[in-house]
Amino acid sequence: MKRQVKNNLLLRIVLEFVVGIIISMVLCCILIFIGYFHTHSADLTAYTVRFLEFPIYEITTTDGKMTGTALNQNMSVIGIISSVICIIIFEIIHFVKIKKQH
Repeated sequence: MKRQVKNNLLLRIVLEFVVGIIISMVLCCILIFIGYFHTHSADLTAYTVRFLEFPIYEITTTDGKMTGTALNQNMSVIGIISSVICIIIFEIIHFVKIKKQH
């Protein structure tokens, strides 16, 4: 299976894309958690969670209850950017490994 992934470019890129999406999902979850913590600890009525100046989540407090709204378009952009970065990094690593073998 490992050799098949190394030789099949399409499969490799799809896996790298999925890894990028997973990384962006974990990153957004951590940032949203930190946003809720910050909103609660600073007793704010509104807070916008940002990543690289992209607003990704808006938190509002009404009557002591916190509610959040995901900004899906910006989260999607972050997912695509992280996937492209993962593809570039993993393909460079793959290229370097192939060069070292020859």
